[in-house]
Amino acid sequence: MCALARWYQSLGWNVTGCDRSSQDNPSLDGIAVAEGHSRSHLDGQDAVVFTAAMADDCPEVLEARKRGIRTLRRSEALGELTRGCSTMAVAGAHGKTSTTSMTGWILQEVGMNPTVFLGGGMTPWGGNFRPGGPLAVVEADEYDRAFLRITSAHAAVTSFDLEHLECYGSSEALEWAFEVFLELTLPGGTVVVPAEKPSLGRYAARIGRRVVVCGPSGDCHLMPMESSGWGMDFSLEGVPGRLPAPGVHNLRNAETAVALCGAAGVEPKDAVEALSTWPGVQRRLERIGETRGTVLISDYAHHPREIAAAISAVKQAIKGSVDVVFQPHLFSRTGSMFREMAHALLPAENVWVLPIYPSREQPVEGVTSELITRESGGRFQEVCEERLTEVVRGSSAGAILFMGAGSVDEMARRTMGELK
Repeated sequence: MCALARWYQSLGWNVTGCDRSSQDNPSLDGIAVAEGHSRSHLDGQDAVVFTAAMADDCPEVLEARKRGIRTLRRSEALGELTRGCSTMAVAGAHGKTSTTSMTGWILQEVGMNPTVFLGGGMTPWGGNFRPGGPLAVVEADEYDRAFLRITSAHAAVTSFDLEHLECYGSSEALEWAFEVFLELTLPGGTVVVPAEKPSLGRYAARIGRRVVVCGPSGDCHLMPMESSGWGMDFSLEGVPGRLPAPGVHNLRNAETAVALCGAAGVEPKDAVEALSTWPGVQRRLERIGETRGTVLISDYAHHPREIAAAISAVKQAIKGSVDVVFQPHLFSRTGSMFREMAHALLPAENVWVLPIYPSREQPVEGVTSELITRESGGRFQEVCEERLTEVVRGSSAGAILFMGAGSVDEMARRTMGELK
């Protein structure tokens, strides 16, 4: 929503906003954000854009419809904003934000001045939006079928996993939606698919779109080399490179970005050079501080595969053991995946599990963080926010990884501040 607000502002609109808490928002370049919801926020407005996570009884939306003010879901607004652009869209269960930011960064560094819309902040861009020219790189989310409202010049899927089944009902329907997303690519376009799921591009190929497969034995593969420290060395078609972020999963994100930029005419060697200066994304293996030799890291991982990848990456890059503070995200996800979450967390030395972050959901009877701690056989401990400073002080790990898609990042930064 913040990126949308900044995009509208860059086009000359007068933009205001509201949220449950005005403190939850990053820098919005002077856009006023009111705290709470009120019908009075509609006075003088021409349109209302709202998130799909908003409750159906949101007073602004109900009043806007009553007054005849135009209302758009976030996905509808993004579809309209991209309509006048040559759009490169990045979808996928994991890695969308990192891949979108890498793609935008490469295009920026080779002088193509992209407009970039993503789900995480980039420090050099002052947030999650970069104003630019008519070439747009956007993160395309499958939640609420949002990505089906985008028509792309080129499109990519980073990965496929069983996510957001509350929107689709079955794995078959979810897979079909990804196939349709790629099929919507305009004539002459390229679609990029992961090596583990090349069939996602079958409908796009049937109507003549070029299909590029990323990953081992694919058309574009960043071959990992022996690496040390906070980064990954690799080779692409004999050209050596280094990505300043750890983890094989980040190399997978990078090769998708390279393939997508190749569709826009960027040479592989130029993409490799640009990746060497990629600054990373906030909340994606972001180092937020150090205390007594222990590095504090914030990461958005909330799905078992993301959890496992983040822990593996940090263990490769940091000397010493890795502890984890994990905040489960959504009651529905925790109820269906608590066993997989517990298994993914096992490689950590110590694990503390916070209460579930509900986001858009109501509590579900019997679904609590205890499901995860119990599944660990007593290895993990439940913890409340008030004890985090004590937990960090008592840790002797090389790194403590704060993980989750909710408020755990704010907790990590607050804890870091209290320890300074």
